Amino acid sequence: MTDRTPPFHRLTGTRLHHVPFGEHRVAVHEAGTGPETVLLVHGIPDSSAVYRHQIPALVSAGLRVLAPDLLGHGDSDIPEGTEHYTTAKDEESLWAVADALGAGTFHLVGHDRGALPVWSMAAARPDRVRSLTALSVGHPGARRASGHEQRQLSWYRLRLLLPDAEDWLRGDAEGEGGPWSTFRWWMRHHPETDAWIHDLERPGALRALVDCYRANAHPASVRRVVPRVSVPVLGVWPSGDAYCGLEQMARSGEWVDGPWRFEHLDGAGHFLQLDRPDAVGRLVLEHIEAYRARDAA
Repeated sequence: MTDRTPPFHRLTGTRLHHVPFGEHRVAVHEAGTGPETVLLVHGIPDSSAVYRHQIPALVSAGLRVLAPDLLGHGDSDIPEGTEHYTTAKDEESLWAVADALGAGTFHLVGHDRGALPVWSMAAARPDRVRSLTALSVGHPGARRASGHEQRQLSWYRLRLLLPDAEDWLRGDAEGEGGPWSTFRWWMRHHPETDAWIHDLERPGALRALVDCYRANAHPASVRRVVPRVSVPVLGVWPSGDAYCGLEQMARSGEWVDGPWRFEHLDGAGHFLQLDRPDAVGRLVLEHIEAYRARDAA
């Protein structure tokens, strides 16, 4: 196993499971023993460790937390082939996690890559999903309807389809700066960048990241139509997000038939769980508690 000693962060104090998914294994970190479960799903280029600041508060509130690493990330397997990295496969893997670990019903939190499958899960199985918190990424219908702003912010999705994408990310976009300087620039030199690079240096990990875009962003890829959502939804958009525009989240309420709440979070960029950890934890917990209390009543 790759050494992840500080400052290369990982979740500590959790119970690690490996859930079979086809021929591969999905790593899941579990914390807490509460009667209700919350499933925390990370994005690119993160792992479950991006939620390390929120998990203690959720556990203290009496919740059981499941934080999986999507295939290609964290402690999960890194299979070869773009077919393993579609949003549909992510959704299948998350249902497998919930079923294997006995989560009949649960609350969902998703960010970036992880937000897309959880929107679909909430739409498909309102009998199992009790609430949804979407971080940064809105309903796919709202993203498609949000116009030129989101297309401009998503420029990198097309750049990563080119054959040299891995070399480009490992290299230097401007002719100076050394190894991984393009990736550092793309990540806006976020303080977590060294930890992300540490993970991406594992065999196959950078290829898997690029395959996520090749599987879902190619013009020829199948566009999944996500139905309307009837469960309670909280959408949180950080004002400094360099990859996801305001409109695609603010308009997501147009695709939600259940209770909808939108929060504009100042002082945070795209990786809001790290930039404003306490605020994100409070918002997620408030949303879950509102519907725990309503169900109890």
